[in-house]
Amino acid sequence: MDEALARTLIELDCAFYRAHAASFSATRQAPWPGWQRVADLAGNALAPGSSPAVLDLACGNLRFERFLSERARGCAPVFFAVDSCPELATAADGLDVRYRRSDVLTELLAGRDPLAGVPSCDLVACFGFMHHVPGIDLRLGLARTLAHRLAPGGLLACSFWRFMDDPRLAAKAGAADARAADLLGARAARLEAGDHFLGWQDDASALRYCHHAAESEIDRISAELDRLGVDEIDRFTADGRTGRLNRYLVCRRR
Repeated sequence: MDEALARTLIELDCAFYRAHAASFSATRQAPWPGWQRVADLAGNALAPGSSPAVLDLACGNLRFERFLSERARGCAPVFFAVDSCPELATAADGLDVRYRRSDVLTELLAGRDPLAGVPSCDLVACFGFMHHVPGIDLRLGLARTLAHRLAPGGLLACSFWRFMDDPRLAAKAGAADARAADLLGARAARLEAGDHFLGWQDDASALRYCHHAAESEIDRISAELDRLGVDEIDRFTADGRTGRLNRYLVCRRR
């Protein structure tokens, strides 16, 4: 995917979240079931008395922070929460949250490290974001950036939204794809396999770019992480009414 189209899609999603922060956050309150398995895999990093450093990229309304603090009682995580939409962020009373506003993808496209200054972390999470990263090259670049923030023995967990496996969401994507084709014109031909669009609730003008990652693409990301000394330790499916809406990749630094 060329950089100009990638920037267009990034701004489309940024505009969507700015416009719909309140209604989106209202539908994103409960923790995902898959997070429990990730927390179990984190093991001693979340043991009572520990104070792990946790990076949450695309933290949204900080619900992962609240989940992890509740799940790991007796543990005092220090959260490095990163997102481009502060309108989504909500109060995290009693939690040690170091919030950073950063348009991570734009920074990556400019050749800059969007996480400069964030220390090595015991747990790095990227949930509900990979599907907003346009182009396989940029997704690989993001995976490398996350790997570089892992402490020895640290855990990296990413989710990949499999919305096209759900007939209801696939139908919605089909309708939104037609609207996006009108918006993008000839540039729509430069989209990659798995690239789609979705609307939002009853807002006829809402449009967001979403990518459905094939298993072969997750294989490629896992292989890139392995090259950097971060080994896949688990891959599983969870979440949604079907229990199959997210595919998780969990890796550990050697």
